[in-house]
Amino acid sequence: MFQRSGLLGDRGFRNVFAATAVSAASVSVARIAIPLVAVIALDVGGFEVGLVSTFLTLPFLLIGLPAGVWVDRLQRRRILIFCQSARAIILFSIPLSWWFGVLSIWQLYAVVLIFGACNVFFDVAYQSYLPSLVGRGRILEANAKLTSVQQVFAVGGPSLGGQVVAALTAPVAFVVTSVGLAVSSLLLTRVRAVQEEPVRPAGSNMLREVGAGLRFVHRDARLFAIAGATAWLNLTAYAVYTVTMLFLARTLHLSPALIGVFLSVSAVGGLLGAFASRRISEKFGPGYTMWLILLVGSPFALVLPLVAEAGGWALWLAACANGITAFMTVVYNVTQVSCTQALTPDELLGRVNATMRFLTWSVMPLGSMLGGAAGTWLGSREALFVCAGAGCLAFFPILFSPLRTMKQLPSFKGDETSNGAAGAAAAR
Repeated sequence: MFQRSGLLGDRGFRNVFAATAVSAASVSVARIAIPLVAVIALDVGGFEVGLVSTFLTLPFLLIGLPAGVWVDRLQRRRILIFCQSARAIILFSIPLSWWFGVLSIWQLYAVVLIFGACNVFFDVAYQSYLPSLVGRGRILEANAKLTSVQQVFAVGGPSLGGQVVAALTAPVAFVVTSVGLAVSSLLLTRVRAVQEEPVRPAGSNMLREVGAGLRFVHRDARLFAIAGATAWLNLTAYAVYTVTMLFLARTLHLSPALIGVFLSVSAVGGLLGAFASRRISEKFGPGYTMWLILLVGSPFALVLPLVAEAGGWALWLAACANGITAFMTVVYNVTQVSCTQALTPDELLGRVNATMRFLTWSVMPLGSMLGGAAGTWLGSREALFVCAGAGCLAFFPILFSPLRTMKQLPSFKGDETSNGAAGAAAAR
């Protein structure tokens, strides 16, 4: 049964798949509601909107590395369940405060900061738990399937989110998100593949364990190149997203519902990328796939500031161009995450994933802040040109690394043995 139906034939992966689907649907509503709470409900300026996105990703800089140590010390499934529950509770405080008339930009900063801290632990634990759940030989398939369901809701979520915000107001839309995250937490409790309690080595401490993850990434030129390319891509992408929200809402004066439709049209490219990522990576090799897709796809982000002010069909041409950029981003991310997981031994997965997240996500607050500042000082259209143009350089670290011509997913020494054992365990 397992072999005939692929990973979806495994009960544990099905529950993770369902939890991912519910979580993705919920977070996609929050993704549009968070900036619109600041822009519409609280009526703050562009710099404050940038700060909201900054606080959301700042925890990756503040606690990203220690989070990896704790993920390697604790059962990863428990971390996933706790983080989903905590995210549900903290987001529910927004509609509560709104109903009582006490919601402020300072509370929004605090909520997204705590929410971001939960994201740090959840994302590191998620990527570290997956190889032991499905087996290393199926990492690419698992990442592609989970990314596919995430992209399904990335397509429909913004449109749904825009309609929910329009109907309920942005603060109340978080009720939907909170309920969804609570359901996702319950689904994760149904996963029976429970990790054994990790054994902490004698004499270990936080700094030494953090250092082990940092050294592993630094000494592997392939991981280091992935970190560099992904960091630059995230820096510029978050700057572009922040300015795009300002551009759509204040320069083009689109309604929340229409902004949601625009983002949904753009997200179709990400959905197609999720479905195609495994086939593309296996056909061209992960190395070629990563740098070529970045080289070809990045310039399409320049279409929005070029044509959108013409209105009408030009706006939707820009949405389709953004879809090509989304296609690029998803294919690249599925491939680079799979490479990172394949290169890392189980006992270091938490720390290496945390190190990669630290290096690649800690730039997001800076990107959001730079995008907000550029939108304020240059104007949103000009800022989009600058930020999107900078994003076109992301392929260089991969091009000038050993990954450039790599034809197969890499592996660390001794991986063949662990792959077989993990795969057999997953099949059972």
